[in-house]
Amino acid sequence: MKTNTPVSRTIDTAYRNPKLDEACKKVLSFKIILAHILKGCLDEFKDFDANEIAEKYIEGKPLVSKEAVHQDEGIVIDGKNTDDSSIDEGTARYDILFDVCIPVSNEQVKFIINVEAQSRIASLDNLLRRARYYCARMLSHQYGREFLNSEYEKIKKVFSIWVLTNPRVEMRNTIKRIYLTEKNLVGNAPNLKEYYDTDEVVLVCLGRKKDGNYSGLIKMLDVLFSEDVDPKTKKHMLESEYNIKMSEEMQTEVYEMCDYSLGVYDRGVEKGIAQGTENTLLENIKSIMKNLGMSLDKALEALNVPKSDYAKYEELLK
Repeated sequence: MKTNTPVSRTIDTAYRNPKLDEACKKVLSFKIILAHILKGCLDEFKDFDANEIAEKYIEGKPLVSKEAVHQDEGIVIDGKNTDDSSIDEGTARYDILFDVCIPVSNEQVKFIINVEAQSRIASLDNLLRRARYYCARMLSHQYGREFLNSEYEKIKKVFSIWVLTNPRVEMRNTIKRIYLTEKNLVGNAPNLKEYYDTDEVVLVCLGRKKDGNYSGLIKMLDVLFSEDVDPKTKKHMLESEYNIKMSEEMQTEVYEMCDYSLGVYDRGVEKGIAQGTENTLLENIKSIMKNLGMSLDKALEALNVPKSDYAKYEELLK
């Protein structure tokens, strides 16, 4: 009997119940989905076939928010650990963490990849500093695993990739790479990037068809996590446009997808605003303030309400 793959069945589950956060992470953690993310937003992988990346170059099984390592106790666990904790520094939790090893100039080059899914962000300042912190932890975590003592030249490059399902309007349908650069203040010294190029942050900001640039990785992920597209259409799109096979004998796990449900919720509110359903918006503002502990201004910002309307809703909520 023909059964669906884990990717296919998780899509079904997410569509039936959009408040399933771990189902979203599970979809992203499948190697073929991660391969398309790598190919679509990193130059290092653009010349590789996505299936080749998934089958040959992603090492082991990507871990999804499960294990912890206490750095100060010197514990080493085989494979990537999604909770990177330290007695002094607290805990940093990764959604998905995995290694990739690809051939570059007749040698194997290893990268450590972190993928995060976010539907709502407090601010870009918070998100970008958090992403840089994740990179710093992935770099420091290599001590005792990739290098010892002063062998810093053995540090492997790390990437922290953030998929934003409901970004700010001006960032929709964009992919941005953020990395270190250099500037000669005196003289004209040669470029030294190959020696300090150790970490990058990547923002994959989804959007709508009408926003432009709606193709490739952005389209794939947007359709994959859209609340408006039925599972059959999603599966057909993945198979026909991205060569992701969706049928085989395989058992799947289903996780709750609460984080993604916020993105679904936000888009529903956007539709409500467009249709002039002010009463619904007021109830949503109250709900967010109560359940998420947000101030009125933060709730209005999260719901994409124009700042020019803040005073009106402040008066209505008195």
